Amino acid sequence: MADLRATAIDAYGILGLPHRRVEAWKYTDLRSKLTEALPLARATGVAVTEAEIASAFSADIADLDAYRLVIVEGELRSDLSSLAGLKAAGAEVVSITEALQKPPRWLKDSLGKINSQDRDPVAALNLALMSGGVGLRLAKGVSLDKPVHVMHLDGGSDPSSVITRSVVLVEEDASLDLLESYASLGETELQRNAVTEIEVGNKASLNHVKLQRESGTAFHLVTWLLKLDADANYKAFQFSTGAVLSRSQIYAAFTGEGSALDVSGALLMRGHQHCDTTLLVEHRVPRCVSRELFKAVLDNEARGVFQGKIIVSPGAQKTDGKQMAQALLLSETAEFDSKPELEIFADDVVCGHGSTSGQIDEDLLFYLESRGIPEVQARALLIQAFVGEAIERIEHEPLREALSKASAEWLGVSFD
Repeated sequence: MADLRATAIDAYGILGLPHRRVEAWKYTDLRSKLTEALPLARATGVAVTEAEIASAFSADIADLDAYRLVIVEGELRSDLSSLAGLKAAGAEVVSITEALQKPPRWLKDSLGKINSQDRDPVAALNLALMSGGVGLRLAKGVSLDKPVHVMHLDGGSDPSSVITRSVVLVEEDASLDLLESYASLGETELQRNAVTEIEVGNKASLNHVKLQRESGTAFHLVTWLLKLDADANYKAFQFSTGAVLSRSQIYAAFTGEGSALDVSGALLMRGHQHCDTTLLVEHRVPRCVSRELFKAVLDNEARGVFQGKIIVSPGAQKTDGKQMAQALLLSETAEFDSKPELEIFADDVVCGHGSTSGQIDEDLLFYLESRGIPEVQARALLIQAFVGEAIERIEHEPLREALSKASAEWLGVSFD
């Protein structure tokens, strides 16, 4: 671990805090946004009640039938988590804080090594300073009877930085439904830098959902480092409504043939919120499929960013890769910046990308109003339908319904 930290510190020393002259950070200038580094949070075992958890995440999310892993100030809290239930179900769970002293072999072989990104300053800073997180392993053939819910809860009494790193291994023929959710206890300023390293083994499957609803004073930087082995299946969805500035990075690499990836998301922003989704999918081997669909709803002076790149390496024939980003602008001052990219170095592929942005279709709005639906509710219905195309890709029904309800709450309407 000391060697990993030293290498990461050197890398960050060279790269520095990213700014707009760095192409990958052109639309999200951290150097101008993060003018002060807050002290690292100290895991002090602060008391957290079930009522506070329900309030922070919403009762629908907090009460999902799932194995809970609750992380407060970076510390995995056994008193709030389902450790015994997960162990009985066949999963292995470790606290990163404790495991750094004596890591199990599977964690030692994986931490900092799953699709590592040497040129990403945020990931390098995370590896250098990480002080918590969770390790989760499903051995060959293990399938859990319900999802695992990793709940990050922060924002206590003092402004702080929370830097965590988690590792998820889904080994051969295993399957997992995983929800990562992020919420705040209060309105205290928070700077989050979280990395999750994920490996999906041969013929394994992972359904992965992220929910971000942190306070309006939070800076949210989350990175997924993903590696897909042969015949693996990975589906992911990201839903964001919180934080004053957020950036979600997904680095995915196909390392085994015959695998499939489907990543989608929805962000709903208003005020002066800034939300950036940056995605890099590397097709390194033949016969793999990738799909990406992201929806943005932006109001007031909110700003959304989508950067998606698909790279097809030489020899990665029979690749099928497509991506789409769409934005709905609810005001004339909202902004959406989209940069889809393809780099193809093979000749037998099917690849495409697209991006659209616009306002609510006035003809559709008139149609609904002509049927007696009030304008406010008609607009909400159209927005809900726009976002729903992405939400419907979530396979877990209770979670899909909870996120549909969350989008309706953001709109300030009820469709009951």
